[in-house]
This record gives sequence, structure tokens and C-alpha cells, in this order.
Amino acid sequence: MEYEFDENSLTSEKSLWDIYIQSRKISSSKLQNLLVFLVITILFLNAFYLESNISILLENVRSWAEIGFNFAITTLGFLIAGFTIFATLSKPDMMLAMMGHINEKTQLPTLKYNFFVFMRVFIFYIFFSVFYLFIVLFGLGDGALSNLFKLIPEYYLLKITIIKLSYVFVGTSFIYLVLLLKSFIFNIYAIVMNFLRWEYRVINSQDNK
Repeated sequence: MEYEFDENSLTSEKSLWDIYIQSRKISSSKLQNLLVFLVITILFLNAFYLESNISILLENVRSWAEIGFNFAITTLGFLIAGFTIFATLSKPDMMLAMMGHINEKTQLPTLKYNFFVFMRVFIFYIFFSVFYLFIVLFGLGDGALSNLFKLIPEYYLLKITIIKLSYVFVGTSFIYLVLLLKSFIFNIYAIVMNFLRWEYRVINSQDNK
């Protein structure tokens, strides 16, 4: 079978950053955007208007970061293991055929469209894991960040602002990671159905011959 695409396009992305840039063409669902917006709004109102005790917000950020790090690292391990098994069992002829088909919405090859959805989940889980770890390592009392703020004039106001924004960002990241997990699971289902559809067509074409 002759394929109608440049073989170099299969390996055009050289880093996770390249993959992330390409994956930005894939838009999130309206429901996902709405849920994230609602969480941001609620957390923002609580941090900047309802809760005046900064110590409580800081304690929440630190405890959330520890929980988020454990959740992200544990989930990421399962996702990578499952994806490795899934990719190993995939049929190369079908995937190459998908590479020659263009997704109308994103103008990406269908193969890369499907795999970018997977990779975007991995990228964000890695990113948030690093962010949570950064808070755990440097955000403790009298930690590196606290000592650094003391070197800045009027550091207390800056510290309060960063704590409040971190509260909103860390809290929102939880719902975002869960929604990414939802997309990951659905994408597995969709590709498995495509595999079966491919097998169906191959078998029917052989029977017709």
C-alpha cells in the first residue's frame, strides 16, 4: 500500500514542547471550559473576598500541593503503563492510514490528533507534578520563597497576592486534571472502536475479493 504523506512528518516533533504547541489546536469541550471557569470563580471569590485569614489559605495551598503531587504522580504512572500496552497492540497499517487522513477541525493528521490528546494529558500531569513539587520544596514556612520575599521591599503584599493566586491555581488544577483523565478514557474508547471499524473493513474487503 502506498501512503500519501511525507515520512518525515511522523517525526517532525522533537520535544514535548513541540507536541504541546501542536496539541493547542485541539480545543477543549464547552462543558470542560465551563466547569474550570466555575471553579476559578468560586476559588477567586473565596481567596480575595470571603476568606481574610491568609494563614488558612497558605495551609490549604501546602496541603493541596502534597495531595496533588501524590495524585498526579500515581495517576501518571498508570496512564503511561496503559498507553504503552495500548500502543504496542496497535496495528501499524491502520495508524499509517490514519496519518494520511486529515482531521477537518484541526487540520492535523488523524493519527497525530488522536495521539496528541494522549500526550497533552501526560504533559499537563508532568507540569502540575513539577508545580506541586515546587510548592512542597520551596513553599514551606521559612523556606526559600519566604526568605526570597524578605529581600523585596513591601514583600508582604506580594506574598499575600502570590498565596491567593496559588490557592486559585492549585485548586483549579485538581478539576482540570480530573477532566483530562475523562478525555483520556474517552479517547481510548474512541480509538478502540476505530480499530474494530478498521478490522471490519479489512475483513469485508477480503471477503468481497
